Amino acid sequence: MTWRTWRALIASLAVLIGLTAAGASPAFAGLDGPVAATLDQHCGTDTVRSGTTTTTVPVDRVTLNLEAFGHDPANSKIIAVYTIPGTSKYGTLFGQFDPVRGNVTFNYTVDNPPADSTLNLSYEVVWTDGTYYNNTLPQALLHCTLANTSAAVDWGSYSSTTVFQQCTTIVRSIGGRPAWVRAEDVTVHLSHDPFDAPRFAGQRVWTDYWIPGHKGYTSGASGTADSTGDVWLTFRLIAPPTGAELDILSSVSDGPTHTDPAHKWVTINC
Repeated sequence: MTWRTWRALIASLAVLIGLTAAGASPAFAGLDGPVAATLDQHCGTDTVRSGTTTTTVPVDRVTLNLEAFGHDPANSKIIAVYTIPGTSKYGTLFGQFDPVRGNVTFNYTVDNPPADSTLNLSYEVVWTDGTYYNNTLPQALLHCTLANTSAAVDWGSYSSTTVFQQCTTIVRSIGGRPAWVRAEDVTVHLSHDPFDAPRFAGQRVWTDYWIPGHKGYTSGASGTADSTGDVWLTFRLIAPPTGAELDILSSVSDGPTHTDPAHKWVTINC
């Protein structure tokens, strides 16, 4: 299989999604390339502007983390699509596995999610060696409303995440002149139960962050867990939007072949 097969596989995934949306059983296929998937949802709100009018709408923020579990993550291409049967809502994202961490994360925002609906997330992974894998993950969509913005479905994690925020100011050059700019130092503490600690002791940890409305994840900081599996990582936000949501995603190495994702949503205080 060559990269020219990529378009054909995208077409096959479109067929798969169409069958799922029509009510058929989810399709599963793969060759030598198992993929570990974790999925969570989080209710929030977005502000939509139209001319001089602003409207607040409820949203369901869907996060899909994929890991090349059992296959070299390098030289991969991925398409991930969500659909909601009975509606015209959908989202398509493209990516590839990080060759060092072995994972990739996709974020979708579903505005005004309809009640009692099913969320179908379909993804397909293709490697240059001819290996491919696809799958569909159906689950209930959160019914997020303006009166219900705190509902969430967490994917669960071996890592416990605590976030600390420290407001500060820094000097930056604006228009060629120095100026004080508001900033925030975000410290992420990841810890593990004593039973799990030996697996994570001395392993690499990466923390990335995303603010809805901005581009994808930004690299925050990286480090190494201590003998108890704990690690403290700090990164700085420059002029962050006060009151906005901050999505913190940590990737914790669990040995040479596995990376465990840890997810945390907080509100920016500064």
